[in-house]
Amino acid sequence: MRKHLQFFFSFRFMGLLFALLVISMATATFIENDHGSRAAFELVYGSVWFEILMVLTMINLAGRLIIDRLYRKEKISVMLFHLAFIIIILGGGITRYFGEEGTIHLREGETKDYFLSHIPYLQAEVINDSGEVADQHHQAFSVTLITEDSYRHTFSLAGEKFTLEYQGYIEDATKIKPHAPRREDPMTDAMVFEITGPAEAQDIFLWMNDREVKPAAFSHDGHILRIDYGSRHISMPFSLQLKNFILERYPGSGTPSSFKSKLLLNDGRQDKHVQVSMNNVLKYQGYRIFQDSYDKDEKGSVLAVNHDPVGMIFTYTGYGILFLFIIISLLNPNSLFRKITAGRWKQTAIKSGLVLIILASGISGLQAQGWAPQEEVAHEFGKILVQDRNGRTKPIYTLSHEILRKVYRDDQYKGLGPVQVFMGIMFDSNRWLNEPLIKVSDENIREMAGLQGEYAAVSDLVNLQTGEYLLQQQVQAIYNKTPATRNKPDKKILKVDERLNIVTMIVRGDLLKIFPVEGDPHNWISPFEDSLHAPGVGDSVFMSGSMENIFMSVKSGKVKQAIQQIQKLKNYQREHAGYELPSSSKVQAEIFYHKSGFYGKLFPLYMTAGFLFLIILIYNLLHGQKPHRWTLILMIALMSAGLLVHTAGIGLRWYIAERAPLSNGYETMVFISWVAILAGLLYARRSPLALASTALLAGFTLMVARLSFMDPGITALMPVLNSYWLTLHVSVITASYAFLGMGAVLGLICLILFILIKPSNRDNILSTIRELTVINYKSLTLGLYMLTIGTFLGAIWANESWGRYWGWDPKETWSLISIIVYSFIIHSHKIQAFRSLFAFNTLALFGLSSILMTYFGVNYYLSGLHSYAGGDPVPVPAMLYFTVAALLILAFFARVKTNKL
Repeated sequence: MRKHLQFFFSFRFMGLLFALLVISMATATFIENDHGSRAAFELVYGSVWFEILMVLTMINLAGRLIIDRLYRKEKISVMLFHLAFIIIILGGGITRYFGEEGTIHLREGETKDYFLSHIPYLQAEVINDSGEVADQHHQAFSVTLITEDSYRHTFSLAGEKFTLEYQGYIEDATKIKPHAPRREDPMTDAMVFEITGPAEAQDIFLWMNDREVKPAAFSHDGHILRIDYGSRHISMPFSLQLKNFILERYPGSGTPSSFKSKLLLNDGRQDKHVQVSMNNVLKYQGYRIFQDSYDKDEKGSVLAVNHDPVGMIFTYTGYGILFLFIIISLLNPNSLFRKITAGRWKQTAIKSGLVLIILASGISGLQAQGWAPQEEVAHEFGKILVQDRNGRTKPIYTLSHEILRKVYRDDQYKGLGPVQVFMGIMFDSNRWLNEPLIKVSDENIREMAGLQGEYAAVSDLVNLQTGEYLLQQQVQAIYNKTPATRNKPDKKILKVDERLNIVTMIVRGDLLKIFPVEGDPHNWISPFEDSLHAPGVGDSVFMSGSMENIFMSVKSGKVKQAIQQIQKLKNYQREHAGYELPSSSKVQAEIFYHKSGFYGKLFPLYMTAGFLFLIILIYNLLHGQKPHRWTLILMIALMSAGLLVHTAGIGLRWYIAERAPLSNGYETMVFISWVAILAGLLYARRSPLALASTALLAGFTLMVARLSFMDPGITALMPVLNSYWLTLHVSVITASYAFLGMGAVLGLICLILFILIKPSNRDNILSTIRELTVINYKSLTLGLYMLTIGTFLGAIWANESWGRYWGWDPKETWSLISIIVYSFIIHSHKIQAFRSLFAFNTLALFGLSSILMTYFGVNYYLSGLHSYAGGDPVPVPAMLYFTVAALLILAFFARVKTNKL
């Protein structure tokens, strides 16, 4: 019995629980993608067996706390870690069973003292012959495509017992159930119940469709049993009246910058005027009210309600203890993080991540055939401000830079800058439509258009005389498909079509929104639109003739006159804009930011230096030599210089955007790269190999940031993202990816070193592997700490923004999976089967797959709050399969080699 009890509290049982949790949660995210969040909750998150797993995990953690006597002074940090998760799980249980959440929909002037529950209920009530409610019963009830709950309850009607039992959900019930009553309305689906009493049993149909439910009723001797399905009314100890809803937008855009509800709160004693907006929560008597959404006519507001005071106290206490543990663990000289040595692992035995080397390429600078302005004029023209469609006012240089990168896939065209190309297309479209500007990467499209190279001119795709479009039929056929059914060739055709449309929009002037509109200065127009919106006749003439005056001045060689015209235009913008425009210094900074191309220069530096340094270090290692002192100094100097430039780029983007540059995939990849270089420099003195590996990681990360699916544009923030919790959450969690990525690269290097072991270099290489493994452990530990803090900071952000700290969104779930995966890796040396240098480094390498799934997989393959693809299938790069196969083969040969040691 004692032996079984010991296993119950053992690290092996903990590992088994971790594996079961990871598998079940990962499966749930795919169930949610295919069948909806409710199905995932019913089958996994809300199931009894999943709750048992959570309780067993809590018991295992509590058992380790007692068995290992973690309450000792020297073990205080580890005790806090176990205690934190125990309290967090308890808090989650309290929230699960006692917390309430839902929504209030208010129109202006409307008052309510209740909210509608988030989860649906079956609600039944007995109304006696006096019209009073004699009995009622409600039960949380869910029906999905693949799950349905059960329901059975007995009621008393006129002194007789009747049992109501759920039979099932039937689509188009009138066809399947011959005795079902015929419907004249669109409600053809039904939840079918059987009611059994003294007389013969009969069916009751609760009719519904996607939008509404029609209550059903059963009568007996003047008593009525009424059945309904949907959200339950939950009373509040106060009422809310919507006095006014206010929506603010970014200039020139329909994109909301903020929205808020002005409310009158009445608790029976007093009236209070309060305001709720995104990230501004109303807290009152244990209730928390959040701004959720609004009606299309902007006359109504939807508020989210959360009532979970006890669960939140437990959960936040757990978060606080967890953060305290991490601080103490880093400072405590007796912690395993500070005292870890290679003796924790044996010399031998498991699995593996990622290193790719990409060479940069350039394009020769030839002279363009189409007209282009002088560089001096283009520089000034690029300072003119333009409104984009996403609510941001930016220099024309930024717009033209983004266009050239999207259309031509480069920062220059035949030696011409982006503004020169933009002005050339706009002012001399006849010749520029024959310039091969449009990138066509697909060979089939190139053959169809008869192209010799990878670029097409507009005239290659469109007959300029007849207007016939070469890809018209293909594009129309693709748009007739749903996004989920579009294949890879379809998406390549749409890419070419998008690039062609951008060029034609430049020709038409659709993108050049540079003039404020009279009466609506927030919405600007182009010089080619109706200038009747101008304040006066003079303004109208100026607006309609501005571009022509600039063009004629440039074409006749009058550069100073052209610059004067441009300056007048800039002055006009600042005089008539209805909002604060970016300052001249900010415009100059933004142009400098794009011209400098910080990251385009850094990623070849990082990758080349990292690769060469790694080759030198491995060569020295195989020959029993130490790296030359000046080689290390040169590498540190190069990476330090790179880090300074990298920091300047991030700081400049922060200044331009007026927010932390951490709001999209591109910005977070740049930040991960920055942290990777910083981590490498921190470990450089301990192990030069760590610096080489992080240089490669940083270069690869920056290279991925420059790929086509990453949008480098500076965008306006959605209201929910305008929170300091976002900066804390994203910066910490993305920094963790750098340390975990560093661990994967170090694991890969260790596997390579295992394969390179010979009798002549055995001791030297094993000594290096031990050293790298210690660094790897510390890197993974730091990464795990940051990942944990970042994940729970995200939970706090979610709780402060929309009232729930955990909703099993796929991103949240995979973050938790990653925490569990790396917790297992960190503890793996305590399990006999994994107590080897090989096992730890292999786990470190393949553990990165959970991070890649969290960062890329969720965003592009699963549906959820954090998703970019909305669950539509995205082709998996073929290189990924080859990479995984190569790493598995590498791990196999490394394993074979370790068996011979």
